[in-house]
Amino acid sequence: MGKKSHGKLHGRPKILSETTSNPNIPKKLSLQKRNEVNNLIEKLLKVSSNIQSTPNVSQEWENHVHMQNILDKIVQVESEMKVAVADRSAGFGEFISWMKSNGAEVDGVKIAQFSGYDYGLQAEKDFEEGELMIAVPRKLMMSADNAKDSVLGPLMRKDPMLQHMPNVALSLLLLAEKFNPDSFWRPYIKVLPTLYTTVLYFTTSELQELKGSPTLGQYHFADVSKDYLYKAEELFTFSCHDSP
Repeated sequence: MGKKSHGKLHGRPKILSETTSNPNIPKKLSLQKRNEVNNLIEKLLKVSSNIQSTPNVSQEWENHVHMQNILDKIVQVESEMKVAVADRSAGFGEFISWMKSNGAEVDGVKIAQFSGYDYGLQAEKDFEEGELMIAVPRKLMMSADNAKDSVLGPLMRKDPMLQHMPNVALSLLLLAEKFNPDSFWRPYIKVLPTLYTTVLYFTTSELQELKGSPTLGQYHFADVSKDYLYKAEELFTFSCHDSP
């Protein structure tokens, strides 16, 4: 993500502490762990906000390791909130049916697993140049525009960051729809991967191999951390406001 102004976070995120028996809905944290996460979030915000815009390579790496250690602690505390993840392949049939019933055209290709590359499209016939394989109508393309007409609409209308950073609005929409049992996007969300091979998912040891390279220099971990903190605040505040 580019270096954009993130504004000021207004106070601590408020995390609900009620429990739930639904395996598809995240469990709520206990009061003790809620406070622990809040303290870690404040610590991460302080560290990421104090980083110079152009640190040297050595300082940049130290900053990354420091923030990663804090994030690892947050992940550990929040681990009990994880929901069950179903096998993606079990939802492929429903996903294709959903696409076709909403105007998509799929001809001569199928979803298949490729060794070392996860899932992709596999041709089931020979294609002539220019022959149609897939056509997807705009209504099946999740975008920030969908967020404006969703439950996040009121939040977007008053929040400058969501208005000017569609990637943040889109990520919040994806989270909101993931836990909406009646979501139009449910067949699509069920087949999304849980991990990616982008730099954002690299471990600290993997990133260390990039130390001193332009790739690591372009990976603005502080900005990513600020975006995480911002989303955490918006989600927790929104959840508290939306709860009875």
